[in-house]
Amino acid sequence: MNRIPKFVKGNKIYLREVRESDVNENYYRWMNDYEITRFLEVRYVPHSLEQIAAYVRSLDGNRDEIFLAICDQENDRHIGNIKLGPINWIHGFGDISLVIGEKGYWGKGIGAEAISLVSAYAFNVLNLNKVKAGCYADNKGSEKAFIKAGFSREGVLKSQWRMEGGFQDEILLGLWVRDWIAMQNPNAGCCHV
Repeated sequence: MNRIPKFVKGNKIYLREVRESDVNENYYRWMNDYEITRFLEVRYVPHSLEQIAAYVRSLDGNRDEIFLAICDQENDRHIGNIKLGPINWIHGFGDISLVIGEKGYWGKGIGAEAISLVSAYAFNVLNLNKVKAGCYADNKGSEKAFIKAGFSREGVLKSQWRMEGGFQDEILLGLWVRDWIAMQNPNAGCCHV
């Protein structure tokens, strides 16, 4: 019997809270590996174990930023993180961001599954109207994961981010609850929310 509590369970992965005990050499490696952080704003400064642990502590129990570990169902390995937030409770939307830190899991649909699980939680439990995300134009893996999870491309912010000696566009993506419901029940016809 698995004794690790699963916040949200999927097919290949489950999500649970990020724990301070997750801050180890693997997590440290993720945050200091340019290939992993290439499209993340954390890439600009080195991160110590103490800084990473302080960040995890700062998000523990934060209702406006839900920070979850992505774990492999088969071996309980912590392979990345996903965050829903900041959440705008008045207007009913939240941002989704994620990192798959273990490169052996790249290109296997893990990101799309994690995004789908967090989106379902946002709509079913938190009663949000929309989830949204942004990614660098060259981050094709991230954009593909969001599209696979049902997101639509909403727009482009031109030359938004400084990147490797130049500037890069930001791709804006979003998923509305009405579209998510339609994806869950494709034969139901039009839905009203």
